[in-house]
Amino acid sequence: MKMWQIACVALVASPAMGEIVANGSFESGTGSDADSWNQLEIFGGSATSSTDRIGPGFGLPAYDGDAYMRLGVTGASDYGPVSEIQQQTSVGSVNGGESYNFSFASSGFAGPGTVAFYEVLWFDGDGSNGGGPQGSATGLQTFALGNDWAVTSLTDLVAPEFADSVLIQIRVVTGAFDGANGFAAIDAVSFAQVPAPGALALLGLAGLANGRRRRAD
Repeated sequence: MKMWQIACVALVASPAMGEIVANGSFESGTGSDADSWNQLEIFGGSATSSTDRIGPGFGLPAYDGDAYMRLGVTGASDYGPVSEIQQQTSVGSVNGGESYNFSFASSGFAGPGTVAFYEVLWFDGDGSNGGGPQGSATGLQTFALGNDWAVTSLTDLVAPEFADSVLIQIRVVTGAFDGANGFAAIDAVSFAQVPAPGALALLGLAGLANGRRRRAD
């Protein structure tokens, strides 16, 4: 195989180049716990909340791979519960001034009083600018829940100067009344730099090598 062919194969075979989310498809975990994710269940009184990794052979087929997360809430007159997943990426995973794409797949059911939200916050994880959030990458957004998987995506999110990571939050909340309920299935969470590091270099290498090959023919 020629060098330009190797470069093209590497580029095509690596769609996740630049990906900074760990375990975004929830394939890695033990039982209902997903590796690299915080799973929050906030409830009280007669209300319930569940935030569980659903593995192969259970529930609906995953959007990507074999597993996904299920966020479920059932309200009561004495409490409106919350189910949420969070991940803060590693320090240095984000570079100020660079652009990123965010996306995830979801399906589910929004019963009475139920709303699904997401937000990605730019974060100063090493404390170089006081630490903590450096602004919202997406704003607090709602997303619809339906029977079929649907992809939510935002593109070209530009990191502020002192951001070195992101905090991803996806949650489902419902009302404090009897009959309030809903759930969301979440899969394929991605936050990736665009263009992915090395992708343009590979394309340039492939083009240069291919050009040389053609001239040699």
